Amino acid sequence: MAHEKHPLETINEWLEERGLAVINGVTNFLVYGEPYVSPNLVIALNHRGWIEAEYDMHPVRFEMHDNAVIYPGHILTAHKSSDDYLCTLLVVSPRFLDILSQLHPNHYLFQYHNNASFHLTDSQYETMVTCLEMLGAISKLNHPERDMLLSAQMDIVARIVRNILHENGKVLIRKDTGVQQLLSRFHEAVAAHYRESREVNFYATLLHLSPKYFGTVVRDATGIGVGEWIARYVIIQAKFLLRHHPELSIQQVSGQIGFKEQTSFSRYFKTHAGMSPKEYREMSNI
Repeated sequence: MAHEKHPLETINEWLEERGLAVINGVTNFLVYGEPYVSPNLVIALNHRGWIEAEYDMHPVRFEMHDNAVIYPGHILTAHKSSDDYLCTLLVVSPRFLDILSQLHPNHYLFQYHNNASFHLTDSQYETMVTCLEMLGAISKLNHPERDMLLSAQMDIVARIVRNILHENGKVLIRKDTGVQQLLSRFHEAVAAHYRESREVNFYATLLHLSPKYFGTVVRDATGIGVGEWIARYVIIQAKFLLRHHPELSIQQVSGQIGFKEQTSFSRYFKTHAGMSPKEYREMSNI
C-alpha cells in the first residue's frame, strides 16, 4: 500500500500562495521515526502532553506549554508522543519569510538559534495563544493589505518570543557569533547545494574556510563530522521521495537528488542507509 504525502507537505502548495497558516488541534504532524526537513519555518505551541524527538540529530523533548521552533532546512525526527498530545502549528513559507526580512531588516528576530524549544509561564502561554489566534484570523482574510497586516502581527510575535527568551534566561544566538553563524551558514549551504555536491571541500570553499578548520569546528560543535552531516541530509531527502512519492521511479528519485546515474545513487544510498533504495521503498510500503 503506497503512503500518502507527508502531513506537512500537503499544505506546501496552498502555503506558498497564502504565505502563512495556523493549524489548530494537531495531534500528529510528523511521521514517527522518519526524519523530516521542512522548507518552511514551523512554530509549535504545545497545549498538553509531550513529544520526544531529535532536532539536528540531538535529542529534544517538547512538553506542555513549550514553544518549539523548527527552522527551514533543519532536521526533525519525531520518535514518540503521549496519547493526549495536542499543539497548534504556525507554518510560514520561505516567500513570506523573505517579506518579513525585507519589511523589518533591522530587527528581524526569527533568526536561527540553538534553543529548539523553550518553556512558557502561564501568562506567556496565554499571550502566545492570543497571538496565534490573531494570526489565524488575519491569514483567512481576502484583503489587499493582508500581507502587510500579517507581517505586522508576525513582528509582534517575534518581539514577544525575544522577550520570553530573555525572561526565561535563554540567550538568542547573535548573527555575528562565529561558531553558530558558521553552523547556520553550513545548514543553509547543504540545503541549497546538496544536489550539486556532497564533497566536504565544496562546502569549505563555499564558506571560505580550510577543510581542516571547517571539519574541526563542525565536529566540536555537533559531535558529527561534515561528511556525515551531508550524507545524512542527502539520505533523508532520498528516503522522503522514496516513501512519499511512489509515482517516481528510483531513477527519477536519483535525478532529483542530484545523481547523474542511478547506479551511483544506489551505491551511495546503500553505503549510508544500509540497504538499497528498492529495499527501503518496499520496506516502507509494508
